[in-house]
Amino acid sequence: MSRRPSPRARLALILSLAAVLLLLFLSCRDRAEDPMARLQAHRAHLDHSAYFDEPFASGRDVTRACLECHEDAAREVMPTAHFQWTGDRITDATGQAILIGKKNLLNNFCIGIQGNWASCTRCHAGYGWRDAGFDFADPLNVDCLVCHDRSGGYLKGEAGEPATGVDLLAAARSVGFPQRDNCGGCHNYGGGGLGVKHGDLDSSLDNPDESVDVHMGRLGMLCIDCHGGDGHRIKGKAFSVSVDHRGGIGCEDCHPAEPHRDGRLNAHTARVACQTCHIPSFANEIPTKMTWDWSKAGDD
Repeated sequence: MSRRPSPRARLALILSLAAVLLLLFLSCRDRAEDPMARLQAHRAHLDHSAYFDEPFASGRDVTRACLECHEDAAREVMPTAHFQWTGDRITDATGQAILIGKKNLLNNFCIGIQGNWASCTRCHAGYGWRDAGFDFADPLNVDCLVCHDRSGGYLKGEAGEPATGVDLLAAARSVGFPQRDNCGGCHNYGGGGLGVKHGDLDSSLDNPDESVDVHMGRLGMLCIDCHGGDGHRIKGKAFSVSVDHRGGIGCEDCHPAEPHRDGRLNAHTARVACQTCHIPSFANEIPTKMTWDWSKAGDD
């Protein structure tokens, strides 16, 4: 004669099953919302060392060689902000659609590039921008190496030309998808020094620990993991005063809109930016400029 389980035993069984189902649900939920699952895989590295035999006389010669295989690459780069130094057209107060960017604006930080073309354009993704006569329509003026060099020896000089002594053959043989130091070579030094123009960008991001950048330091991520786009159009908004988010990036590109287990925290995300809590400070290793008082010019 079989015995029926006691009410206490039945309750224990029900609770155990509920706990198992809850754990399964949470594990599936975690997998479904895993931010890393939304990252694009990096393209497999192709060793280019066998493709180039002879030394290159100029950066343009390297670009010419690149275009033999990557026929559309320069044409993709040429309309972008990295080459044009302007953003998308915006509508001004008069209703006119205008192009703005550091190519044609004055600002209260570095003033403008017109007073120092050759020095400013060291960070241009092209070759030879010395004055207003630069040819933006010539594909050979696109600099492939500034983003794709992985030799560690590529350096740009005045007007964006390769610096004297750079081994262009070694740079061309080394090319691959952009690393942190490719992006940081220009962006970390914006405004003429580390952390000058952008207080959260400096050489501490080349190989940071997680106290400096949790994505790079803990997870080994690269700039292109968040900013990467298609057709050489890098995501991010820097030039426009508009709230238009086209081409922008945000935490929700990888993280869910309600990322916390606690609903009280999720209630904040509709109004409070993620950075408010998760980036409480910046310039944690290298100091940045907080003010620039032009009335003091010439005092030193």
